[in-house]
Amino acid sequence: MPVDYYKGLYEPLTKMLKAHLPLTALPVRELVQICREQGCPITLNTVLHIEDVFNSGDISGILCTIENDGLTRMRCALSHLIFMPGSPLYPEITGYQRKRAKRIMQLNIISGR
Repeated sequence: MPVDYYKGLYEPLTKMLKAHLPLTALPVRELVQICREQGCPITLNTVLHIEDVFNSGDISGILCTIENDGLTRMRCALSHLIFMPGSPLYPEITGYQRKRAKRIMQLNIISGR
């Protein structure tokens, strides 16, 4: 598939997310570990504030600019965040996360990982 295919596929959700900013979410375990390694101690219960989103296409999917204390900002994949069922766009976000996980598995199989 052309590179632009996934960018186009993710663009409607990216626009919807931008319209609902700021959003809140919790980190997945892997994101907690990465943050701690970078000197930003968070836990699985740390509420992260999503301030912006960016559609990187198939490379990294939808990226979120997050902060947790008003000072520390970083980017992470939308697939590394946990949203509560009452969150705006919950069905759309979780649908994207499921599809993105399948896509990552496909890419890992293709690359032999």
